[in-house]
Amino acid sequence: MEKNYRFIAISSLAISLIGILSCFYSFFRVWNGASQFNAIPEIFRILFSFSTLNLDFTNRFEHLDIWNFVFYLLLFIGSLQFIKTKGRETRFIGFVFSVIFFNAIIVLLQSTFYKFFITKWQDVTSLQIFSIIIGYLALMVILYVSYRVLKLIKSEKEIDVIITENKTIVTDTGKWQRFFHWVVDLTVMSLVVIPVIISLGYWLADSGILEGNETLQKFFRGRWSLYTIIFILILIYYPISEILFGSSPGKFLTESRVVNSKAESPNSSTIFLRTLCRNIPFDALSFFSKRGWHDSLSETYVVKEKRTGFKTNKLLWILPVLAIYLLVMYFGKRFYTEYKANIEFNNTMSEKLNFLESEIKNPNTNQFFVVNDIDYYGNIKNYGFKIEKIEGSKITIKRIIGESLSESSFEQAKYLYEQQKDTAKTFVIRKDEFVNVFPKTQDEIYRPVKTLEFFEPGIRYGIENVYHFNAPFLKAQISKDDNDYTNKKVTMYLHNLGASGTITNIKNQNNEIRWKTNFPLKMNNSNSSPVVIQLENYNFTEVNISKIEVLDSLNKKHSFMIKTDGLTNEISEVK
Repeated sequence: MEKNYRFIAISSLAISLIGILSCFYSFFRVWNGASQFNAIPEIFRILFSFSTLNLDFTNRFEHLDIWNFVFYLLLFIGSLQFIKTKGRETRFIGFVFSVIFFNAIIVLLQSTFYKFFITKWQDVTSLQIFSIIIGYLALMVILYVSYRVLKLIKSEKEIDVIITENKTIVTDTGKWQRFFHWVVDLTVMSLVVIPVIISLGYWLADSGILEGNETLQKFFRGRWSLYTIIFILILIYYPISEILFGSSPGKFLTESRVVNSKAESPNSSTIFLRTLCRNIPFDALSFFSKRGWHDSLSETYVVKEKRTGFKTNKLLWILPVLAIYLLVMYFGKRFYTEYKANIEFNNTMSEKLNFLESEIKNPNTNQFFVVNDIDYYGNIKNYGFKIEKIEGSKITIKRIIGESLSESSFEQAKYLYEQQKDTAKTFVIRKDEFVNVFPKTQDEIYRPVKTLEFFEPGIRYGIENVYHFNAPFLKAQISKDDNDYTNKKVTMYLHNLGASGTITNIKNQNNEIRWKTNFPLKMNNSNSSPVVIQLENYNFTEVNISKIEVLDSLNKKHSFMIKTDGLTNEISEVK
């Protein structure tokens, strides 16, 4: 008994902790803005192979591992209760391991189907083959451990009987507990089968197997395909649970088991008959009468086992905790994302306000100003102006005409200026008036209060943005030559849309990317080819931030922050 006790305690603790660690990793990635998992850190790859649960109600990435965490946490709590009560309390352990066992069988069948019919083995690398082998071995270990734990638990359980002088009475499971079984088992089956159905749907869509076959198309688009999947699932779920262990996951929670009229374990044919009867319409509600149909038609009973732990009604505390957790996980991410986005937006706008104030207060001939007209609905489309000359209190500007359909951009401003600089009309404005038109609040950026008649009289403008044509202006592209995201190599193309400059250094801020190049790197103007840099140890699972330091032709320093997420990136100049 001591050996069995240690096996159950160690197994449940180990699997629950590995599962919780795996879920925390997923939550951290999701709540920090990752959009997908292209790779898992090598240190966790083998460990996470033993986290085999795949339970979900949706295929949305942000809902990943929400339900897996619930079951692993229940297993962890159950293992602590098991240790505290010296092996008497086994409800949570039995419940979760029965779910793990059934889910592992479904995952094994699904994985085997994919390996035989979908995987293109000629494209599989040796590292991927190793990962597949590790995955299968992990599944086998989980199947063996969960099977043995469930068998050991059941071997210590006895049916709850009352023996009198005249007869022996077996304690039946109450109607409300039977209803609880149905709800729990239906939930478990849904959590297991929905990911399989989603995966099957994607495979059918990609494989083209339905093309030209109207019979299959009608079947899979109709309700009968769903009925068939449910029927097959029930034929797997209940026989596996009740033949091997006498209890489905729901019955493990209430310490109940299925018996025949002799209070013995039914044979396989009886369990299959009992399972077939479950498909009778409204069978789930029939046990509110004297006996349920799948009980009476198969001559089986659901009876209580002797209670060795806490009372079943104490399980009710789980419901409010579970409800709060699910609300936070399903809806909290959206509010958290909005909160982070709002903070980031406010910080960005604050930086822009400071930038605009500094630029407007210090005008020079390298600046191009994008303007925003106020309450004007005519045909004049003034895009902005370039400062050409500053003499005392007078500033000479060249008006650039164009239409900005969204936010202004450096590329558009420079293109319009290059097209019109020789023919653009000049205007003269007063410096003392100009240096005071900077916005003071976020609203004033888009709805200026301080305005000026830069061009035609009667039309007033505010300043929307400022660009420097004599300074470097960087943009980047990231590409990958293959789809193997365990290979952490990418190519970055750095384009300079502004004036010539030299990259003196690139400093990692939160990563360990290796930039395979030698500094300094000369970057010519926008007509030149991009600078090509090979990157190694590139992390696809998180946002990478690096600082690019550049010297312009006058040896003035410029700093750019580049944020990369997968193959997307964003570059902004640090003012």
